[in-house]
Amino acid sequence: MKVISIKYPIKENPVKGKIVLALGFFDGLHRGHQALIKHAKEIADQKGLPLGVMTFNHHPKEIYQNDKTFVYLNTLKEKEAKLAQLNVDYLFVTDFDKKFSKLKPQEFIDDVLIKLNIDTAVVGFDYTYGPKDIANIKNLPKFVKGRFDIVVEPKHMKSGEKVGSTTIRHAIEAGKIELANDLLGEPYTTSGVIVKGYRRGHQIGFPTANLQVEGNKVIPAEGVYATRTLIDDKWYDSMTSVGYNDTFENKELTIETHLFGFDEEAYGKPMTIAWYKYMRGNIKFSGIPELSAQLKKDQENIQNYFKSK
Repeated sequence: MKVISIKYPIKENPVKGKIVLALGFFDGLHRGHQALIKHAKEIADQKGLPLGVMTFNHHPKEIYQNDKTFVYLNTLKEKEAKLAQLNVDYLFVTDFDKKFSKLKPQEFIDDVLIKLNIDTAVVGFDYTYGPKDIANIKNLPKFVKGRFDIVVEPKHMKSGEKVGSTTIRHAIEAGKIELANDLLGEPYTTSGVIVKGYRRGHQIGFPTANLQVEGNKVIPAEGVYATRTLIDDKWYDSMTSVGYNDTFENKELTIETHLFGFDEEAYGKPMTIAWYKYMRGNIKFSGIPELSAQLKKDQENIQNYFKSK
């Protein structure tokens, strides 16, 4: 897959020949996104054309609403890796800056999409390209004026929920990891590097690796989770705590993982946590003996959980 940076105004077509283009932000690349891109790939194969995907480097909310706290399901690097697995030929990463955000719907079609020489655009049922009351799917043919074909992917439902990035973000923030994973089609992951913590886990027989998260990612609700953790290209069953460690009155939110069968110094190494199940909320213990006893129960419960899967 070739990654191409796009900045408005587009002076020349970065790709020779016609393409099929899937349009959307695609945060999380959930089941609905996967279905849309697979459908687009089928169309591209039928027509003997390459498949492109257009996304943005910033979520529109960050620009339109000046939202500095917006959190993502995927970093751009994670999104690129997942799209490559879906056999996409070109990924167009558009710089969504102030200038781009002010494009009128007709300008977006004429000065961006037409410049990419599209044969067919594949979009979700709720795709927008400006103000929702104007730049919606209903009005898209009016702006396109027959210059390329439009294929609309319908709404996808799973477990009684609309498969959507916002729904998944809310589920993760509420600790509903199993629901989020069901909508994503795979476990939600958080990556970064291992940093030094307070080393209290070492003192009570449960050493932990503290994750410094890469990018503005959604963090699961406070609590203890059944997880799997990747270090040095090997996955370990693990238990992960998100919170402020009430027993020791930490003032900063931490993500601490105890990997079963791993007891090495790994500071500075990359680590990925795959989240599987919320096990319990955080508890303030009277002291180390009570905390240690609970951690043993947590480990046993999580090991039993993975044995049953």
